[in-house]
Amino acid sequence: MFFNRKNQEDKLENIMVDTEVYSCNHDDCNGWMRKDFASDDLKCPICGHETTMEVRELPKI
Repeated sequence: MFFNRKNQEDKLENIMVDTEVYSCNHDDCNGWMRKDFASDDLKCPICGHETTMEVRELPKI
């Protein structure tokens, strides 16, 4: 029965949803953050530059 439980967990992890994120505007940075976890100043968590809102398909958390 262990394998049955593992298969159910794998299915839950593979659920992808459209998620609003803030993505860094700087060309050399790939930083982004989910809207739900964004800082108040909306600066990139990696380089500190401005960010723009986007929608990405990400795993549900």
